[in-house]
Amino acid sequence: MEDERMDSIDTLIIDCADLEYMSSAGLRVLLTAHMTMSTKGEMKLLHVNEEVMDTLKITGMADVLNVVKD
Repeated sequence: MEDERMDSIDTLIIDCADLEYMSSAGLRVLLTAHMTMSTKGEMKLLHVNEEVMDTLKITGMADVLNVVKD
């Protein structure tokens, strides 16, 4: 079920500057947001540190999500 708070959004930018760790729960949140945004706009991840990027790569999410390089 799509979150109604995202109805009017066409671009979602997530700043990961203060994010030190990504759990499987966080990956699910990102995937759900990506699936919602892919039908109506775009989602970008900014300032992803090396540890979180490793997690995204290992899980294959780096190939799915739009991670903007600094």
